[in-house]
Amino acid sequence: MVNSKIIRGVGLVILAGCYVAVQQVFTKRVVGDTKELVTTLIGGERGSMYNTCAGDSPTLKKLTSVNLVEKAPIDLKYNFYSLHNPKEYLDGNDAILVEQGPYELKKHSVAYNVDQKPSALSEGANPDPKGNLEYSTANAYLVLDKDTKATTNLQRNNDLSIAFSDNKVTLPETKRALASHLSMSDSVVNYSPDYLSLLGAFNDEVNLILSLECTADQIANIGVVGKAQCSDSQLGDSSASTCACCMMDNDFKLATSRNTGVPPAYKNCNSFFDDESNTMSTLSRLASHDGGIAVKSAGEKKYDGSGDLTNGDFYTALIQEHSVNDLLFGYPSAFLGKVAFQAQMDQAKKSLSSPLSSVELSKRMLTGQMDSDLSFKLGDVAQYTSDVGSVCFATCLAEGGDCSGHAPERHELSDVDKIKLGGIDCMPYTSTYETVAKCAAINTVLSQDSNAAGYEPCVCANASDEWSSQGCCLAGGINNGESLRGEGCLYEVAGIEDPNYAGMDTSIANAIDLGSALQAWIDKEAATVSSEFMCPAAEAGLDEHDNFGAYESFEGSTSHVTYYHTGNDRIRQADVTDSASTVVSTPVSGGSGKFFKPKGLTVKVGTTQISDGFPIDIAHPVYVPNAKKSIDFHFEGVRDKFVRNKVCGTDTCIFSARLIPANTTFHATNATDGAGLPFNGLQPVGHVNGPSINGRPEYLHQPLYVGGDELLYTQQDNSYVGRAEGNGIKIYRPVMKSDPGAFNPDATDSNYQLVDKTVVDSQSKALLSHVDIEVATGLGARQRMRFGTSYSIWECDPATNDKCKLAMNSKAQYSCYSGTGSAAFNDLAAADKSDLSTLGLDNFTYPCSAANLLTPSVVGGKILPQFWVEESTIHASKTEIDLLAAYAKSYNKSGNAFILMVCYVFLGLFLGFSMLLRCLCFEQKASFMETEKPAPATTASSSKSMA
Repeated sequence: MVNSKIIRGVGLVILAGCYVAVQQVFTKRVVGDTKELVTTLIGGERGSMYNTCAGDSPTLKKLTSVNLVEKAPIDLKYNFYSLHNPKEYLDGNDAILVEQGPYELKKHSVAYNVDQKPSALSEGANPDPKGNLEYSTANAYLVLDKDTKATTNLQRNNDLSIAFSDNKVTLPETKRALASHLSMSDSVVNYSPDYLSLLGAFNDEVNLILSLECTADQIANIGVVGKAQCSDSQLGDSSASTCACCMMDNDFKLATSRNTGVPPAYKNCNSFFDDESNTMSTLSRLASHDGGIAVKSAGEKKYDGSGDLTNGDFYTALIQEHSVNDLLFGYPSAFLGKVAFQAQMDQAKKSLSSPLSSVELSKRMLTGQMDSDLSFKLGDVAQYTSDVGSVCFATCLAEGGDCSGHAPERHELSDVDKIKLGGIDCMPYTSTYETVAKCAAINTVLSQDSNAAGYEPCVCANASDEWSSQGCCLAGGINNGESLRGEGCLYEVAGIEDPNYAGMDTSIANAIDLGSALQAWIDKEAATVSSEFMCPAAEAGLDEHDNFGAYESFEGSTSHVTYYHTGNDRIRQADVTDSASTVVSTPVSGGSGKFFKPKGLTVKVGTTQISDGFPIDIAHPVYVPNAKKSIDFHFEGVRDKFVRNKVCGTDTCIFSARLIPANTTFHATNATDGAGLPFNGLQPVGHVNGPSINGRPEYLHQPLYVGGDELLYTQQDNSYVGRAEGNGIKIYRPVMKSDPGAFNPDATDSNYQLVDKTVVDSQSKALLSHVDIEVATGLGARQRMRFGTSYSIWECDPATNDKCKLAMNSKAQYSCYSGTGSAAFNDLAAADKSDLSTLGLDNFTYPCSAANLLTPSVVGGKILPQFWVEESTIHASKTEIDLLAAYAKSYNKSGNAFILMVCYVFLGLFLGFSMLLRCLCFEQKASFMETEKPAPATTASSSKSMA
C-alpha cells in the first residue's frame, strides 16, 4: 500500500500546481492579453489605434494611397426631378415633378499636396508635430453607362508627393450599372440655379432687363420727382446719374391724359418690354439656345401691352431642359454669357480708378479680371467660349445654320481641355457661330470704307482672330450702329459634381485614362486645402483624443459663413448686403465618417467579438460639405429580433453599429442658423452658393424631405403673397426599378406613386443617411450619405422690397400683393386717385415672384426638389477588418484557454483534495480514526490479580 505521506505530498503538489496554473493563465492569458487588447483598441495614449503619428503608419499610407486598383472608389447614385408641366406651372398650376434615376458613377479621389503639421486642436504639453494631416483632393469620374476599363499611372513618393509613371496599370473592368432605360443623355427640366443667381444679383426680371439699357442710378430715379428723362445718349452712361431711365406705365398714362393726349417727355418703362424689340427677342433667342422653355406663343398678349405676339414662341431662361451629363459636369450658357456681362457694365465702369475704352473694359470683364467688382462673377468667359468652340464648331457645319448637336463623348477624346466638355449640348454655341457672319459683314463694309459710320471691327475678348473662322466672344464690334459687345460669349455653368477629365487612353484600346484625368485636375483646378486631426499628443486622458479624426479646416478655412439671419423665414435678395443681417459663421467640426471615438473592449472574455455593437451614447458629428456644417448622428437602436449590424473581412464578420441622423436634423432648433426655414427639414444654403454675391434660394435636405414638415409635399399656401391657394407641388416616383414607361399618374395601373409624408416615412430607412462603425476602435467602416437639393424662385414683396414696385400693374392683371397695391393707391393724392380711377388704372397688383415680367403668375418661395444623391464610401479595408477579427479570435482563444484551464484546475483540485481527504479520513492507522482497545496487562498486575 502507498505510503500516506506520498499521497498527501502529491495532493499538495496538485493543489499548488492548480494555483500556479490559474495565476499564470489568468494573469498572462486573460488579464495580460485583455489589457494589451484594450490598450491597442483605443490607441494607447494616442486616442486611436489609427493615428498617423508613426512614419510607417498604415493609416497614413491608406489615406494617402494612390493605388486605384486597391483603393475603393466612391459610388454615386443621382436621382433627378423633372418638371412634367413647366408652362402650366409658370402659369400658376401645381408643379408636377417626376423622379428619374438612379444615374450611377464611380468617383476616384486622391490626396495631393499632402503635409503633416502641428495641430491647433492639440492641448497636450508635448503636442506631436504631425498632429494635422493637410491635403487637397483631385477627382475623376467613371460613368457607369457601359462596361468600362480604366488605367492609372499614379505613384506616391516617400515625401508624400505624387508622381506619374510611364508604366500604366489596368483596373478591374467596371460593369454597366445604369438601368437599361436610363442614359446620361436623358433630359431633366427644372429651375436654372444660375439664372436664379442672376435674378438675385439684380433683384428681379424687370430690374434685370432695365439694367441692359440703364444704369442703377437711372433705374433708382424712376418715379422720383424732379428727375428728368435720360436722353438716348445718357441711357447706360454711368456719369449721367441724375436722370431717370423711364416713367412707369400708370404715371405715363396719367400724364398723357392730363396733357390732352400728348405723352410726357419720358419713355414709358413698358417700351423696354416689347417682346418683339431687339433686346427682348434676343433674350428669348438666347434662352431658347440654353434649353429654356416656351412661355408664350404667337397670338398671346405682349408684355408691354401693345398688342399680341405675332411670330413664334417666347422663351424664358428660368426653367431649362438639360441632359444628365450637362447637369453633373457643367454646360455653356449663351443667355448668361451675354446678359450677365451687359447688365453689369455700369458696375464695372464705376469700379474703375481711371477710364478705359469700352473694348478694353469688356476684355477685362470677359476674362474674369473684374470679378471682384461685380455682383455676378463671370469667370474667363472668353477662353471658355473658345474651348467650347473646339468641340462644337463641327456641329454647326453639320447642322447648316445652328449648332444643335452634341460634343464628342469623353471616351472619344484625349485632349484634356476637350474631355472636360465631353458630350455637352452645343446649341448655345450657335450664338458664337453667328458672330462669324456678323463680323464678316462688318469687315466687308470697312474694307470699302475704313471710316464708315456705324461700323467698328470685331475684337475677340481672348485676343484671337477666331471671329473670322469659328466665332468668338466679342469685346468689340459695331454693325450698322448695333454694338456687338458680349455677342457670342458663353458662360460656364458649373456642374453639380466637379469637372471630369476622364477621357480616352490612347495607349490602351477602349480604356479610360484615370491617371491623366487626375493629373489634369491637379494642374488645372484650384487646390482647396482641408485638414484632419490625425495625431493627438501622447498623453493619457486628454480631451483632445475625443476629437481624433475631426476636420480642423475644410476648403481652406476653419469656419464658413453659412447663413445671414434677418428674422425672415425665407431667403431674400438683400440678406447678404443688408447691414442689419446677422452673419452666421459656423466653425468646421465633426469628422468625415472615417473615425469616431473608440469605446474599447466591451464584451466578456471567451466571446468571438471585441464589442457588443453598441456605440458610446453620445452624438457623433459628421461634417456635411454641402451644408458647411456638421450634423449629429446617433445609434439607430436595437433591431427587430436583436439582429446585429456587421462588417465583414475576407471570411469573418464582426459586430458594428449603424448611426443615422438625429430626428431633428434641419429642424428649427437654433434661432439664427436658418435650419427649418421656411419648413422643418430644410437647411438654407443659398446665401453662400452660386456666382452671385446675393446667393440664391437654395436648400439642402434629406431625400424626399424625410423628417420634414408634411406641408413640404403640397405647398398650397399662398397667404404670404396675398393669393388664393394653389401653385404648389406634386412629386411622383416610379414604383419599379425597371423602365416604368410613360408617365401616367391617373391610370389605374400606374407605375408612378404620388409621394406624401406617409409614403416617405414608410421608406425612411432606405432614404436616411447612415454610417456603420466598429465600436471598439471607432473605425468608420462604410457610409451612405444621402442628401438632396431644392430651389425656389425669389419672392418679390413690394412691401419690403422697393425694387419690386417697378413691376406694379394698375389694371389688376396680376394676382398677388393686392393689399400692398391698395395701400399704395390709397397713399396717392386725391386728384391722382380720381384721375386714375377714371382711366381704369386704380387696381394696383403685383406679380407673384421675382420672375415678374415673363412669368408673373408663378408664386415665389415654393420649394422644388432638383435632385438627391447617395454617396457610398467604404472606409475600412478587408485587411483592417481581418485584423480586428484576429483580435477577436485571439481574445476568444484567451478566454477558451482560461475556461479549459479552469476545468483542468477543477479536476486537479478535486483530485488533490480527494487525496488529502483519503489520507486524512480513510487511512486506518490514523490515530483519530482507530477503534479504542484495552491496554494489555503487565506481569506484575497479572500476578497480583491471580493472588
